[in-house]
Amino acid sequence: MKFNKSLIAATAVMMFAGAAQAALETGTLTNAPGASYASNGYTFSDLSGSGTLSFSKLLITALNLASVGLQAVPDATLQISTSTNASGAVKYVSVAAAAPVTGLTSTFDGAAVTVTSVQTQGGSLQTTVKNSATNGAGSLSISDLKVDLTTKTIYADIVGANGVGTLNDYALWTYDTISGPTTFDLTPGAPASAGSSTLSSTNVLSGLFLVKATDIDAIFVKSLNLNNTGRSGINAVNNRTATNTAGFGSITSNISVIATPIPEPSTYALMAAGLVGLGLFGRRRAAR
Repeated sequence: MKFNKSLIAATAVMMFAGAAQAALETGTLTNAPGASYASNGYTFSDLSGSGTLSFSKLLITALNLASVGLQAVPDATLQISTSTNASGAVKYVSVAAAAPVTGLTSTFDGAAVTVTSVQTQGGSLQTTVKNSATNGAGSLSISDLKVDLTTKTIYADIVGANGVGTLNDYALWTYDTISGPTTFDLTPGAPASAGSSTLSSTNVLSGLFLVKATDIDAIFVKSLNLNNTGRSGINAVNNRTATNTAGFGSITSNISVIATPIPEPSTYALMAAGLVGLGLFGRRRAAR
């Protein structure tokens, strides 16, 4: 029994056309129980991780200058170390705010996953009282950071006293560099029996500087009620020089996602149609 070559070629096209249909798709995954999304033959689920904003030395100096108090904004936790000088004053030595990852957006073309944004929940609340670096009481909350990796922009929810008010999803910082993987390769067309794989990475975003330098006064000075002495401290934080490459600090993120291959119904339908067509043709040839 001989098969017509043109029919075999057409059948092969039908059988494997599904594999060529993968297109670049964008999906958003949250850390809610059972949350998942499907794309190009995979299900992505079980998002977990955290993002930790470590304050730079200059930012800590500015906080100490204005005797700024710090509190955690849920669901973040603060990691603070202090020292006491000879006069009994307590000063910050290191400060970091660790917040859980609540959302991740990525693109997937059937072979590679590229993370495009990451969101965390929580942050820190800074408060001031009247002293040598302030004009009076103030407060500034910065929380719920969202890092956009395509534009290198960090958005935040801001609540400031003294007329600043609430600013949601506000473009606050840019970052200079990022280390660690943001793209993960997957084997396209892997069968479900291949099992799940865990995509995990540790990334460090360094060199956080304000998107708008005018926010020194519009947000920080105004919210915290800083006078010229206090302003000089926070202004130095955003002053990009050869000796100040850290800006406001750095963000270290640890993220994990599970990728599970699943059958593609459209692919199997095309393959089945191709096999049926090939079988019918074989039967007709045999009957002759």
